[in-house]
Amino acid sequence: MTETDVLAEWKKRGYVPDDAAEDGKYLSYILQAKDSILSYCNLPLNIREFPDGLFYPWVDISYSTYTGAAEAGSGAVKSVTEGDTTVTFSDGATSGSSEKAAADYRSILDRFRRLP
Repeated sequence: MTETDVLAEWKKRGYVPDDAAEDGKYLSYILQAKDSILSYCNLPLNIREFPDGLFYPWVDISYSTYTGAAEAGSGAVKSVTEGDTTVTFSDGATSGSSEKAAADYRSILDRFRRLP
């Protein structure tokens, strides 16, 4: 899967409009999330094929990076930092009108994590 596949999924979900006017901006956030995920998992940053099991977490984490806030609920990604890689998860408190709990990405990412 590639960053364009993630962007296509964003469009399918209605996260962003179908027009290509701002695709470059969206791809920037998608690539940032990819680097963070690969760093967290200790996978090479120049990997050619992104692991299939990480596609949907990549979709959600990159969209959370773009919006600047994760879905509220137990285990939701709260922030992703690129330098020295940090993925922070919410404490489970809900806020705003969102009542849908997001998946716990840490458990998914840890399955792909390698020793340095």
